[in-house]
Amino acid sequence: MKKVLPFILAIILVLLLGGYWALHFTGRNTEYAKGQRYIVTITPGMTTRDIADLLHKKHLVKTPEAFRLEAKVRGLERNLKAGMYEIQGGMSNSEIVDVLSKGQVHLIKFTVPEGFTVVKIGKKLEAEGLGNAQKFMEAAKNYTPYPYMETNNPDVIYKTEGFLYPTTYMFEAGMSEKDIVAMMVKEFNTQINKENIPALAREQNMSIRDLVNMAAMVEMEAVYKEEQPRIAGVFLKRMKIYMPIQSDTTIQYILGTQKEEITIADTKIKNPYNTYQNIGLPPGPIASPSMNAIKAVLNPEKTDYLYFVAEKDGHHRFTKTYAEHLKAIDDIEKSPAPTKPAAPAEP
Repeated sequence: MKKVLPFILAIILVLLLGGYWALHFTGRNTEYAKGQRYIVTITPGMTTRDIADLLHKKHLVKTPEAFRLEAKVRGLERNLKAGMYEIQGGMSNSEIVDVLSKGQVHLIKFTVPEGFTVVKIGKKLEAEGLGNAQKFMEAAKNYTPYPYMETNNPDVIYKTEGFLYPTTYMFEAGMSEKDIVAMMVKEFNTQINKENIPALAREQNMSIRDLVNMAAMVEMEAVYKEEQPRIAGVFLKRMKIYMPIQSDTTIQYILGTQKEEITIADTKIKNPYNTYQNIGLPPGPIASPSMNAIKAVLNPEKTDYLYFVAEKDGHHRFTKTYAEHLKAIDDIEKSPAPTKPAAPAEP
C-alpha cells in the first residue's frame, strides 16, 4: 500500500495540473475577441448555459463549455447575477465569472441640474433613454417617505417637487422610474442631514417644506450664486410685511416654460402659484434648489431692499422704493446690450 500511495498522489497531481491547464488555456478569449466593449444583459432565470451561449455570440467567450466549467469548478454557477454588464472583449472566463458573480453591473451617469422641475427631469431621463417621462412624473406625484414632504394642499401636483436632489447619479441600467425617484429623494434627505439643515430650520421656526419652497424661487431667480442671500432677504422681508413675493419664476412654473419676459397679463393669471396675486409662499416648491440656495434662505442678507430687476448680463439691480424700481427698469431698457469678449487672436 505504501508503494501505491505515491503513485495515486502523482495521478491526482497530474489531474489537477491538467484541469488547471484546461481552465487556463481554454478560458482565454483574446484571439476570439474583437477588442470591443459590449453591454450584456443577464435576465432573471437564465442558466449558466444560456449565459455562456450569449457571451459566445457577443465574441466574449471562445468556448461556452469552458466558461461553464470555470463557473462550476469555482462553485459559482448558481451565483451569476442578473443585470446589465459592460464587458471588455478579451477578458478571460475567470474575469467574466468574477464580474457576473459579484454583480458589478454597468452604471449609467445621469445629472439633475439645479433648478430642474419634476417635468424637466422626466423629459431629460427619457431623452437619455433611461426611462419613461410619464411614468417618472406619475411616480413623483405622491411619494413622501419623509414627514416633511407631506402636504394636503390639493394644488400641489407633485409632492416630490423640490425634493429631487440636483446632483449626478449613477444608475443601474433598467432601474424603474419609481426606484429613480426614490434614489433622488433619499439623496435630498442625506444631504440636508449632512449639512444639519433640519436643526438650522427649527432654530428659525421654519419647516423644511417652507424652506425648500422659498429656496426654489431663490434658485430660479439668481443667475449668480453670490446674489442668492440678497434675493432671499428681499423675499423674506416682503413676506414679513405681508407684501406679495411677486416672483416671475412662479409665473414660469404656471406656464410650464422659461419665458424671457413676463407680461402684465401673465401676472394676472388666476392660479394658486401666482405670487403676484397671492400673498405668502406658493402651494409648494417650483423646482429642485441647490444646497447654496437653501443655505441662502437660512442666512439671508439683512437688507432694506424690497425690489430687484434683472440686468441684461444676468445680475440684478436692487432698490428700496417702487419709484426707484421703475427708474431702474427704465435705465436697464435704455442701456446697451452687454458686449461679448473678443475672441483670442490666432497664434
